Amino acid sequence: MPAWLGRMKSAVGLAEEEEQAEAGLLQQLDDATTLDRTQRMIGFAFCFGFGLLLSFMAPMFLFRPTKFASIYAMGSIMSLCSTLFLVGPFKQIKRMFDGKRWVATSLYLGSLVCTLVAAIVFHSVILCLLCIIVQFCAFIWYAASYVPFAQAFILRMLGREADTTG
Repeated sequence: MPAWLGRMKSAVGLAEEEEQAEAGLLQQLDDATTLDRTQRMIGFAFCFGFGLLLSFMAPMFLFRPTKFASIYAMGSIMSLCSTLFLVGPFKQIKRMFDGKRWVATSLYLGSLVCTLVAAIVFHSVILCLLCIIVQFCAFIWYAASYVPFAQAFILRMLGREADTTG
């Protein structure tokens, strides 16, 4: 494209639209969701606080396992979403699925979905309890993946040797 045409497009405002159309959807989303430090901290505090509130409220429904499972899972999701405010959604998702962490992440997210499906769709008390146990264990393993040597420590506590080769 000739230089004069580019200058004319930018003078009319068409060049910016073309550049935005060429930019990927992820880049546009990243640009639209850029927050300053204060906004990130407020978002984190709100999501984490609401997630903790739901998680602490869940035991009030201990004798109604489907309601307990729904509230507990929603609290877990809110707490997990709070970390998206700290590092940004794309960086967090990249970290969640890197290296050895992808197994822990998949197990945790899968157990969250299964817990909600068991509670909301099937209304099965036994399935809810089983999913909550798996979800809790998966969360411990997922959280331990962010702490150096924590997974190896957990394996040692369970009487197993950690794989130190990879």
